[in-house]
Amino acid sequence: MGNNEGIGMLKLECPQTHPVGRILKDAPHQFVLYDPGAAVGPRRFWPGEDEQAQFKTHCRFCDKPVGEATATLQGKLAGLLADVDEATGTATLQYL
Repeated sequence: MGNNEGIGMLKLECPQTHPVGRILKDAPHQFVLYDPGAAVGPRRFWPGEDEQAQFKTHCRFCDKPVGEATATLQGKLAGLLADVDEATGTATLQYL
């Protein structure tokens, strides 16, 4: 048991469980970042200005767009950040 409060990683996957990125908070005092994966692009602040209502990305394995309501993902991340015993979770995004 470690003290991970305020630190966490929410793994994002498509309905077929392919990885489509991660939402990260590496330290309690840092901003939340979206990491699409090294092969896809650089990390960026999350949510972006155009993602306030709906987070969208692309599954490069299925070649389909996927997404979820930003508020839903923020809620899952908040629960993860508040849990001192868990630092990693998974969220399955829906096809759009």
